[in-house]
Amino acid sequence: MTRVLRSATKKLQSKVDLSSKLSISKKSKTIQRKAKKGIEAKNEDNRQNGIWNINPILSNIFAYTDHKDLVEFNTVCKKWNHLTNPIIHKNIRLNRRWNIINQVHDKRFNRRTKIDADVIECIYNNAKHARLVKEFTYNEKLEPQRAIEFFDTFRFISNLTIRRYKMSQDHFLGMISPLTQLQELNLSNLSISKIIYKRFYKEVVQLPPSLKKLKLHNIRLNENPELFIKTINSHSNLMEFSSTLCFNNGFLEPFYKPYPSLVNFEYHNYNQHSNQLLIKILENNHQLNSLKLLLNCWNNELSSYISSYLNNLEELDIIDYSSYYQDNTDLNLKFSQPTKIKKLSLVWGRLSNCSLDSILLNCPDLEELTLNRDTNYIQPNSDILINLSKSAKVKKLKINCESLNVAVLSTLLLICPRLNELVVNLPTQWREVVKEIYEKSLNLQRLEISPSRRIYSQQNGTFFREFYDSEFFNSSYKIKSTLTHLTLNEFNASDSKAEQFKNFEQLKSIKYTAQRYGNYRVFGKNRKINMKLWPGYKLLSNDSKYQYELEFKKIPS
Repeated sequence: MTRVLRSATKKLQSKVDLSSKLSISKKSKTIQRKAKKGIEAKNEDNRQNGIWNINPILSNIFAYTDHKDLVEFNTVCKKWNHLTNPIIHKNIRLNRRWNIINQVHDKRFNRRTKIDADVIECIYNNAKHARLVKEFTYNEKLEPQRAIEFFDTFRFISNLTIRRYKMSQDHFLGMISPLTQLQELNLSNLSISKIIYKRFYKEVVQLPPSLKKLKLHNIRLNENPELFIKTINSHSNLMEFSSTLCFNNGFLEPFYKPYPSLVNFEYHNYNQHSNQLLIKILENNHQLNSLKLLLNCWNNELSSYISSYLNNLEELDIIDYSSYYQDNTDLNLKFSQPTKIKKLSLVWGRLSNCSLDSILLNCPDLEELTLNRDTNYIQPNSDILINLSKSAKVKKLKINCESLNVAVLSTLLLICPRLNELVVNLPTQWREVVKEIYEKSLNLQRLEISPSRRIYSQQNGTFFREFYDSEFFNSSYKIKSTLTHLTLNEFNASDSKAEQFKNFEQLKSIKYTAQRYGNYRVFGKNRKINMKLWPGYKLLSNDSKYQYELEFKKIPS
């Protein structure tokens, strides 16, 4: 009996030991699994840290990638799909090209019906990406209800441009109403009319508080569409406002009282005959940082007010339009005290020498200067003299030498030792101007040259040959060792070759801008550029509707 009990006790003990071991083993495995998960979580955290997380780097790379390549990358993996989707779907096109529309839709449909069918398809196919669509340009004529359906679907748009369109104010209000995240609104070449019958909007639509930029260009109002005006004026947090060629002063009303968030203000109106409304705006908004005005009613009261009260002003455009009204009296504008202006653009016809002196000498911190004199006003013996502070800080100069003589350029090159960027329009007698540039430019890194507009197309060939054979290319002045970027505007790229630029030791980029197609049907076709003449360079192109630009970029050795 004792032997049986002893045997049973041993078996029981072994079971307990085995159970205990199994329990310990399970606990050990659980601990190991938890430890492994902890390590994985820690590794994941490390990957999420700024040092290990490469998502921002990939996003930057994808942002500069061609659309076709982006579509390919989108299918590589989940991560790349997630990163490329916001870039691919950031913009949306309302309808396809006309040749594709004709192929996919019934030929019996008229133009408007085909476009409407294409828009319906666009909405259906892209609705799932609606949250990603942030930018859109609307310039296709649609029925109001279809347009409203589109904007109701893509209500997350933050940057909207509407241009070249004639619509009712109800049509506009219906489109703008769903856009509660709008940050930038650009309206250009619009005709807005008031409708009385079959109205579907009878109240003002409030622009969202997220709106920061509002640009209005050439807005025509028919029959006083007051709801449109009140809607446009319902903004409350703008940082930038621009009104150009809009002859209704109603859009200025919100700025007649303090508007603290406003930083940049631009206003072009050559029909404005009094500046009292502008002075009222400036009186209430001393915080302005940038002011751009095109007027025919400039006077000393306005210029004095700008210099005396806009203490934060760093950018100023003074564009005098009065010479177009055959007013030949000298314009006297004076700054009553020094300013903080760093960027100044003067486009004038009647401005006197003493006015120029007063303005320029009261801009001691000037870094960018644009000078363009209206040739319609230039009188005999009316040479301009330029005076700047002795410690001129100008780094960038834009000058039209067709209307300003070479002495002005020569003076500026001498008194602006920090100048590293120059944009110049050549006169017909261009050699002396080019000579001043290569002889007196000591630190120039970027140069943009445009030929005279008085050189007609049949003379271009001769001008291009003479320019490439000039001392600018063949001399050994300091500019050859400082220039890194050269832009030739309206020069013929197909007549050029790398050998012409061999003496420029530091040149990294040669850009040919404003290249014309000659015939719109060649849009998108390869240019006739012989790259055998450009060893050591790669060719980049940028197309727009009516012209294109080419850039020859040096390949690092």
